Amino acid sequence: MQTLLRNLRFAVRVFRQNKGFTAAVVLTLALGIGANTAIFTVMDALLLRPFAFHEPERLVSVSTHDETQDRGINLTRYEMLRDHNSSFEGVAVWAGDTLNLSGNVEGGSEPEQVQVARVSANFFPLLGVTPQLGRTFSEEEARPEGKAVVMLSDSLWRERFHADPHVIGQTIQLDSAASTVVGVLPRGTRFPILGEPAVWTPRYFEFSLFPPARLRQGVGYLNIIARLRDGVTLKGANAELAVENEQYRKQNGAMPDADTNIVFAAKSLRDEAVGDMRGKVLMLACAVGVVLLIACANVAGLMLSRAISRRSEMAVRTALGARRGTIVAQLLTESLLLALVAGVLGVGLGWAATRALAVWGGDELPDGFALTMDWRVLVFTLVVSALAGILFGIVPALQLARVDLNATLREEGRGSSAGRGRVRMKDALVVGQVALSLMLLIGAGLLMRSFVRLMRVETGFDAENVLTMGVSLSTQRYGDAGKQTAFFDDVLRKVRALPGVRDAAISAALPMAWMRMSPVLAKGQPDAPLAQRPFVDIEAVSPEWFETMRVPLIEGRAFTNADAGARDMVGRVQSSGSGQTPAANHAGASPHVVIVNEAFVRRFWSGQDSQPNPLTQTVLIGRIPEPAQVVGVAADVKNKGLAEDTQPEVYVPFAQLPWGKMNLLVRTRVKPEAMAESVRAQIAAVDADQPVTKVRTVTQLMSEQRAQPRFLLAVVGVFSGTALVLALIGIYSMLSYAVAERRKEFGIRMALGAGRADILRLVMRHGFVLTVMGVGVGLIAAFALARLMGSMLYKTGEHDLVTFAAAPMVFLVVALVAVWVPARKATRVSPMETLR
Repeated sequence: MQTLLRNLRFAVRVFRQNKGFTAAVVLTLALGIGANTAIFTVMDALLLRPFAFHEPERLVSVSTHDETQDRGINLTRYEMLRDHNSSFEGVAVWAGDTLNLSGNVEGGSEPEQVQVARVSANFFPLLGVTPQLGRTFSEEEARPEGKAVVMLSDSLWRERFHADPHVIGQTIQLDSAASTVVGVLPRGTRFPILGEPAVWTPRYFEFSLFPPARLRQGVGYLNIIARLRDGVTLKGANAELAVENEQYRKQNGAMPDADTNIVFAAKSLRDEAVGDMRGKVLMLACAVGVVLLIACANVAGLMLSRAISRRSEMAVRTALGARRGTIVAQLLTESLLLALVAGVLGVGLGWAATRALAVWGGDELPDGFALTMDWRVLVFTLVVSALAGILFGIVPALQLARVDLNATLREEGRGSSAGRGRVRMKDALVVGQVALSLMLLIGAGLLMRSFVRLMRVETGFDAENVLTMGVSLSTQRYGDAGKQTAFFDDVLRKVRALPGVRDAAISAALPMAWMRMSPVLAKGQPDAPLAQRPFVDIEAVSPEWFETMRVPLIEGRAFTNADAGARDMVGRVQSSGSGQTPAANHAGASPHVVIVNEAFVRRFWSGQDSQPNPLTQTVLIGRIPEPAQVVGVAADVKNKGLAEDTQPEVYVPFAQLPWGKMNLLVRTRVKPEAMAESVRAQIAAVDADQPVTKVRTVTQLMSEQRAQPRFLLAVVGVFSGTALVLALIGIYSMLSYAVAERRKEFGIRMALGAGRADILRLVMRHGFVLTVMGVGVGLIAAFALARLMGSMLYKTGEHDLVTFAAAPMVFLVVALVAVWVPARKATRVSPMETLR
């Protein structure tokens, strides 16, 4: 211990005498350590930190999916698994919904639309969550005849009920239906996948968008969380689920999810919650690891250069009897002290970077995770700092400990130069820095190319000056399809009359998204059972939607008011839009009509021997026995996000497929944000208790679609920029020290007739050769590792030629500047002064 304290005191004295060197080392390392701390905080939150549930490692998510997407769980499948399995200790279910909340014990609260989680009664006991007030749900309350009860989130309890401890037993209105509060969840409780519901109800067998009878016909609106029994592995549970899936198909062959392509499987709750973020986080972890390696190489180069000035010191200490181990211990103590000081600063930088990530990129992270530093992050930072200290300190320490006592003392007073071994080591460090930083630069270049293409993608519609807002009608007041149609007709009529409004329409899904899917059978396709028919997007729109969104019709016509007088797709006669019931009966109502997109035509009718006219074709949708006539073909629009190819889609007149949850789209003559309050007022004029949500423009929606790739590009760009700067500093400092060490050599060369241009070429050739070698190594490594980025790129090849050509050229040009500055200094050496 005394030896350690003595070494520490000596190290502090050394650093005080070399404040510039100490500051350069600490800041360089702090950048690398801080970046690693920030990304490890994200990795810790997403991949390492256990969920705050009882034995979270036994929790799994059970889902159904085909080759392309998740298909959801229906009631029949859930009940079959719940009642007949041997792998799970418990099976719980949940579904996300939105309802209109109004009222509390004090009254007077404004109505608002809230996120609601519909869960089975065993949901909270299965997770091990205990409410801070009240109780959880009982089995009796989770039945159709049970009492309507709810639990509140802590945030809703504090904001709407002012943290009233007597809230238990109070009544609230959800879609105008009374529900009694029985519990309040603990503060800070986070549920992966679910988001942040404000209200919880045990009525999972209901859903605001479908009548109960429809839910029993195979609607996949549920999600399953289960707990494995002790000793049961995920592999064993999946084997049982495969058997259950076969039994389900045999017993429920008419269900839409009885297709043989449907897989019924479980995965860990963490894997389900993290999704594709795992690969992206690991890529960022590799990126910051590279930054730290470059920082360590940079500092190691500085330490090697500084070692020259300390050779005499070490020779004297050796002459006085110091052992090699003692010298190495002293030098490693200095390196570790520098690294630990940098680690403390790195924690601060990492905390600031984490806050920035939470603010600027929080929406891009999965639900249910908190970006906070904990003991794992601090231990990681401590370990990384110690390893960095050893990494950059061990080679200079060993080289100084092997100093030649006689040679060093003879050279004292007449100058010296670095040995070949030390020169080769510094050159290797420069080559390594260049290679590593070029890898990051190429990675950032690939992401940049991908993002530019994502920015230029054709959406198929005009996004400028379009305002959107969500309107979810109360199932109590607007349970009838005719009332839903009348409400939206009145709203559209009032909104279109506003000054500054060009067009207005409604749609079930927002632009670039989808809301509903259904199995379809296009005319001319082989007949198949419902479960074996392909699923396509079904979009309910008002007749004006195509004009409002500027989506051209390739063939046929748009929907008209005459289509609005048709039966809806469950056979009910709809109003004509004025709120009055038409005199039409089933025989006199308009036929079902649809518009399909170009992708639909390509998939179902383009491959036939004699391609039929789409306007002569019909489409069977879901369980509807009557086929719908195709009256138009619309141009393709992005319907699965900007980065995905357009999928087949069927447009249906809203009056034929009414729904209580719609989106209002308003094209304006002025800035759309300026019209938001006026549009809200028109909705309130139709129903003063009707809230609206998610007021955004379509350009904002597009920006949100690009947010994750933009965020990833920004983070990798910062890291690659940092690596580039560190590499250039390494090149500059290495050549600067080399010039200082070779001043005598340059003086002799100039005294023998060498010109300044010769000296300039000599130094620049040395730096340029090292840079080219680093670029070569970096290209080979980047080419091999680029495959890992394939899933993150949009319409950009992993080995994009432009990127792999441009990045090295940019690096070489910038590196030439770093080489030229010390080379220029070498030409200013005075032969008289160096030889004197």
